[in-house]
This record gives sequence, C-alpha cells and structure tokens, in this order.
Amino acid sequence: MASEKPSIEQRMSLMKGWTTDIVIDAPRQLVWEQVTNFEAYSDWNPFVLKADAKFEMGGIINFLENLKQFGEYWLKAEFLSIEPPNSFVLQGYFGAPFLFTVRHSFIFETVTEHQTRFTQEHQNSGVLIPYLAWRGIYYVSHQGYLDYNQALKERCDIISA
Repeated sequence: MASEKPSIEQRMSLMKGWTTDIVIDAPRQLVWEQVTNFEAYSDWNPFVLKADAKFEMGGIINFLENLKQFGEYWLKAEFLSIEPPNSFVLQGYFGAPFLFTVRHSFIFETVTEHQTRFTQEHQNSGVLIPYLAWRGIYYVSHQGYLDYNQALKERCDIISA
C-alpha cells in the first residue's frame, strides 16, 4: 500500500463494501482447506493474525485483524452458511448491530482442475459506516484482504507444487 493518504473519494468508495478475488494455481479443495484451517492463520496470514472458530452453522469465530496504523482488533462473527467446498458466510458486529455490521462471504470456484478463483465479498452496514470510511479504515481493511489473497495464493502454490 502506498504511504500517501488515500483521497476522500478512495476512502468513501469502500463505504458499503468491496469484492476481492484471485486465481490460485491449486485445486478448490486445497484452497478450501487452507482458508478453513483457522488455527493456521498465524503461520501465513498477514491480515488475520489469529483465528479461533467453531466451524459450523451458528458457530462463532473470533479473529484478530491487523489494521496497520489503526491497530489490531479482535472481532467476533457467526457462521451463517457453510457449503463445502463452495462457500461460507459469516456476520459480525461491533458494539451493537445498528452501529456496525459486517457480512463476509468466501467463495471458491473451480476454474480448471488445478485452478481456483477465490473471492471475498465484504458488506458493511450501520450508522458508523460513513465515519469509519472517512477515517480510512475500510481503505486499510480492503488492502488487508488483498494481502490475505496474495498470501493464500503463495501458500497454496507451495503446498501444491
């Protein structure tokens, strides 16, 4: 990420959410296994530094995000859907749902037998959203998801080689 401060347009453009995706040279099952092995995040993930999850419908995940200049924050979310090895969705909030709610989808699509498109969809809602966007938190978070994707690709490339 560039060291200069993002413009107000860049910061506000991420207010409602964003989508990131990457094509990984590994079978879908392998990519699924790496993303859902939450305990191993500390070994490879530069954005989600730690995660502890009860990976089942209604289960809870606690995770530590590195928001760079904004610090590290523990967040808690609930698994709303799990469809191995295609997708899972979690939702969490900070403070109270009306203040800030995030819904995050992880999607795994087969491109070829040995290639997977990994997509993360991030949706924000709540009264704090404009303030958080103005501060640049979503700009930093969006970059974190891009870093997550790249680190996942590198991890899967090594494992599948």
